[in-house]
Amino acid sequence: MDRRKLILPQMLILLAILIGCTSDKEAGDKKPEEKTEEAAKQEDNEPANDKNEDGEETKNVNASAGQEIAVDGKVLLKEEENIIRVEGTTNLIEGTPVKIKLYNSPFTHRLLVYPPRDEEAIVNSDGTFSLDYEVKDSFYDHYEGQYIETAVEVEIYNHLAPDNVIDMYGENGEKFKGPFIYQNEVGSELKHKVYAPVYALIGDEKTEYTFKTPEREPLPDDYGETDIWFDADITDNDHHFLYVEGKTNLIEGMEINGRFYSDEEAYFSQQLHANTTYVEPDGTFRLPIAYESITDDGFIEVKVRPVSSHRTGDQVDETYGEKFKKMTGDLVKEVDDHQEIYLRLKPEGIDMEEPQDSIVTEDDGEMKIQVPDDVLFDHDKSNLKEDAKKTLGEVTALLEELEKNTTVHINGHTDSEGDADYNMNLSEERATAVEKYLTKNGDINHLNIEKTGYGETKPVASNEDSEGRKKNRRVEIVFQK
Repeated sequence: MDRRKLILPQMLILLAILIGCTSDKEAGDKKPEEKTEEAAKQEDNEPANDKNEDGEETKNVNASAGQEIAVDGKVLLKEEENIIRVEGTTNLIEGTPVKIKLYNSPFTHRLLVYPPRDEEAIVNSDGTFSLDYEVKDSFYDHYEGQYIETAVEVEIYNHLAPDNVIDMYGENGEKFKGPFIYQNEVGSELKHKVYAPVYALIGDEKTEYTFKTPEREPLPDDYGETDIWFDADITDNDHHFLYVEGKTNLIEGMEINGRFYSDEEAYFSQQLHANTTYVEPDGTFRLPIAYESITDDGFIEVKVRPVSSHRTGDQVDETYGEKFKKMTGDLVKEVDDHQEIYLRLKPEGIDMEEPQDSIVTEDDGEMKIQVPDDVLFDHDKSNLKEDAKKTLGEVTALLEELEKNTTVHINGHTDSEGDADYNMNLSEERATAVEKYLTKNGDINHLNIEKTGYGETKPVASNEDSEGRKKNRRVEIVFQK
């Protein structure tokens, strides 16, 4: 056989083997296409897409890794149903547990409403959540005239949240971002949580409140330093509070207290308990100061003390030392065995003489003179007492100075004891008695006088105790100054 015929097939086989090896080597040496940093981040944060009924992928609408947490919605007071309804939307991921809590005295003690509990709603796939928080039958009567805080909170503690929520936001919520995020310590561990409060006045005509997104400012350059500055001013007031707002380089979560005193001689403040707020994450603060009557010589005391109720207590001790011994600054004062921050603010006077035995409040120019019923009337009567004439004489003098066509409202109020129709009639008769005295004994024909009896329908305090009922029995003279 011709040897050349045998060699040719062998050479072809060898050539094929060599070509195959070369191709494998080239394939093995080829590098995968590199991702940009932005693409890599997007892939890491991209949640798995859901599928619809047809098997098509759909975007998860409430994915929020790396985004600022948003909370929107409203709180509705449903007295007839004995519930507080919370309806919200958020970009928290589906399945996130949202706790709803109720606090009474939110600007003083801030205690959970009895019986103390929190309810839980779950974020749906479209980002919504809702809950009807059931309250006791006596809730709306008991807290009449008082503020209640309804708080939406998301806390990731003790691995109680679903695994995907922990993966997204961290075991301690450290991956949360945005203006709704706050720090607080649990034990000695620093936690981060979503916190959105709403403050509602029980018994007020307003029954729907919305969540508001805080507007954050840049942190101070010297945030957390021990040379303390504390800027504060009285920015507003209504018939319940004077509002102190400001900014400081104190760390987040520090407790700020305030009280209003009638004058230098007053040993006690007008309210029994101090009002409280906390330094916000950006160093700002807003402190409502309760008052009974704005007096010409009245003043506000604001203090920050080394107490155990700071929300970031271990950080506070580490930063400022035991009993604030590391603190310096113009407002830092030595008091007994500790240091504290102290400043005094004086509100503008009400520019009118306060009538005897009355309470005067102001809200954006609206003056309200409240006269307790026992100053004006005997129990269950609508005839003016002799002693009432001095107080009403001083009211008349104020009204005579008002501009022509000013509308003056004379409002009669009772507590809720007895029959509602009887109380309504009594309040109308008392408002009429005051109106007749003022018009007969003063030169107020240039004013528009309107008198109304409200009975027990507009309390300013709870009718469940004698002190509250006493506050509710009153006559108000209201006008725009």
